[in-house]
Amino acid sequence: MTFQEFAKRLGGVIKAESNTHVFVRTLFESILPEDKYDILREYSDSTFKAYYNGNANISRIAKKVNMDAQAENFADFIHNYEDPTVQKISDAFSDVIPNIDCFNAGQMLGELFESIISESAAANKKSTPKGASASTYLPPIILDPNGKAPDLEIYQDGVLYFEKIGEPEDEEIKPFKKYLTEASAYYSTKKTLLYAEDPHPFYDLYVCNDIRCKKFRTAGAHDYNSEKTISNASVELLEAESKYIIIEGIGGIGKSMFLTHLFLSSAQKSEINGTIPLFLSLKEYKDTTCGIVDFIWKSVKEYDNSISLKDIIDTLQNKKMILLLDGLDEIQSGIRNSFDQDLEAFIKSYFGNTIIMTSRPVYSFISYSKFSLFDIQALTKKQALELVQKLEFWDLPAKNSFLEALDKHLYYSHRQFASNPLLLTIMLMTYSSFGEVPAKMHVFYSKAYETMARLHDASKGSFKRPLNTDLTPEEFAKYFAQFCARTYKDEKLEFDSMSFSLYMSKVLKKAASAAHRDIVPRDFLMDLTNNLCIMYREGEKYYFIHRSFQEYFAALHFASEYDAKLTKVGFFFETMKNRFYADRTFDMLYDMIPEKTERFIFLPFLEGLITNCEKKNDEYWEFLERIYPVIYHEDGLTGESHFNAASSFIYKKIIKEMSLDCVLDSESYKWPKQIYDLPAKTWVEAYTEFLNYSAYDRYPNPEFIPDELLDNTDLADESELPYKYTEYFGNPDPAGIEIAVEIHELRQNPHRYKDLRACIEQDNFPLKKEYQNIKRYYANLRERTNREIENDDLFDD
Repeated sequence: MTFQEFAKRLGGVIKAESNTHVFVRTLFESILPEDKYDILREYSDSTFKAYYNGNANISRIAKKVNMDAQAENFADFIHNYEDPTVQKISDAFSDVIPNIDCFNAGQMLGELFESIISESAAANKKSTPKGASASTYLPPIILDPNGKAPDLEIYQDGVLYFEKIGEPEDEEIKPFKKYLTEASAYYSTKKTLLYAEDPHPFYDLYVCNDIRCKKFRTAGAHDYNSEKTISNASVELLEAESKYIIIEGIGGIGKSMFLTHLFLSSAQKSEINGTIPLFLSLKEYKDTTCGIVDFIWKSVKEYDNSISLKDIIDTLQNKKMILLLDGLDEIQSGIRNSFDQDLEAFIKSYFGNTIIMTSRPVYSFISYSKFSLFDIQALTKKQALELVQKLEFWDLPAKNSFLEALDKHLYYSHRQFASNPLLLTIMLMTYSSFGEVPAKMHVFYSKAYETMARLHDASKGSFKRPLNTDLTPEEFAKYFAQFCARTYKDEKLEFDSMSFSLYMSKVLKKAASAAHRDIVPRDFLMDLTNNLCIMYREGEKYYFIHRSFQEYFAALHFASEYDAKLTKVGFFFETMKNRFYADRTFDMLYDMIPEKTERFIFLPFLEGLITNCEKKNDEYWEFLERIYPVIYHEDGLTGESHFNAASSFIYKKIIKEMSLDCVLDSESYKWPKQIYDLPAKTWVEAYTEFLNYSAYDRYPNPEFIPDELLDNTDLADESELPYKYTEYFGNPDPAGIEIAVEIHELRQNPHRYKDLRACIEQDNFPLKKEYQNIKRYYANLRERTNREIENDDLFDD
């Protein structure tokens, strides 16, 4: 349907005497959030009138509003009319929307309008004949005989019309059968740290972690904030909780292995249930990728070149696809926003397919509002023992001794390592070499490297292969550390032979001694993959066996920098764009050189912070606005929590290492009543099933809703409830509120927020105490540093 036809059918019922241009502008406003109305300002009244009369193509405005168009907004617009009017609207569209009625008219028309905008935004304006609609005229996708993906610039997720893409498939033909066979064969064996040259069957070296999902629901009783643990997880068990899931876990915890398990187990059931699991690596998502559908197509064609776009579109439209997306955190920060937008558009177009992503913990998943956040749990002691028991280790007596120690005390004394599958394997290797496991992270990696460097061929007896570089392990580590620091800075985690050589050539040019001038980058690459097993090859690409090795060696290089350069290192960490909670690089750097870190990183940072604060008359408020610009307060239960945390990375490290922090105390602080005058987000307890708009289409009459659908409730933002919710169930029970105290607002309006300001300025207010702590630490550190500078003695006694 064209926009002109849509507008005239609707206008025939509700336009009445309003001006044409006003009516059309109102239609576009009604599908947009209010904060996006500015998009429409550049369009004149005559342009909106031309849209209504069919004298102008809406493709230009469609491209502007497409990403922000929301069917739910338009549904609210329709249902503001009285029921008889809504029934007339339903009658006007009954020939194109057979199931439309006065209950679902708003959502149905919102989705239709959204699809018209989506198709118009994707249409090639120059190639569309005058009078033809985007939905009936799109240039055909021509499949390249060599399998090269076509230019999808004029297409986008959500375009459901593909002309001449192929003949209808016979029902007996299963287009993904070869993919599932080939991909299953590939993932059914794994190379690991212990089996770098000889892949082992996947389930011979895998133990499934537990998965924890936080559920804010009730089942009869008021069990609000419960945590459900899923053991031996499958896609079916996860889907019972949510269709859109992010599995969050620290490095080495087994996220990729878990996704492999989901893929292999789902592939086995594909013949029975008709679902198609696809395992896709998000590190392959590039700035040249043309949306999620294009990414899927290119990925599956690696296993079966005959799969067509039609096969993928059909499966998505039938809601039969399970997308297993590995490594959200490995998408380069420069294209992360683009991926987020592509994913949002994809979900809007193909709602109902299952998406399970893995990621290291990042600062916020707020942009993934449709996703439930699950945690992959650390290995229990039982699981850790089971995993070690499965591993084929060259030194059986050492393995048995390690198992005994792990069972008796090591699991509890070294839980950080023993509960992580990768680090547990390295623990076994280190224990066999040294008879102990270091407690400090950087010492642990140092011993692990020493083990891998000196005993890399222990499985072949006493013979040790020399390194290709002919370097000692200590010399090799020095060069590799700079390589890791350079690639860590550039967020580079994968390499082909050329990009590896470019980085290593810079290292050798800058750091190589005269005795090592003949070493070439390929020698390092061969040592890293074949001898030390710190990196591995997959196809034409090379990867770290785990990012934690890059982090350790990067910290090692930063720790070796001369004093003045350490200040630049601190500035780099302070301004890093893409940071993860589980990144331990700075922590290891501090542990390696604590005194130097204080003097050359902490002191310059505090010098700038406190000096600038003291220049202001209200220095404490200046400090708050710089470090804690927003303070969150919660009452009751909320569906998401914003922890009060400093906005500065280096500041957070200072208060943590020096035990100066008081910020967590502010979350339970008793605030004055005036805090409730601030804007608040209200959370309510609502029926889970009816937080989805589609539920109202399935149950147009609330009297026929089965009782079991009202057993479960979730916490929901009151402002985001479907417009029909209160019509069906009345106002839901309030559960809690979330208030954001903005320091700038309080600072600019002292009289308006007199009580709140007085509270924050009290000496016992947690952040006031923290500011005094940090000032005292700064004064002591500056005094201590000045004494060291002025003291000529070799030792500071």
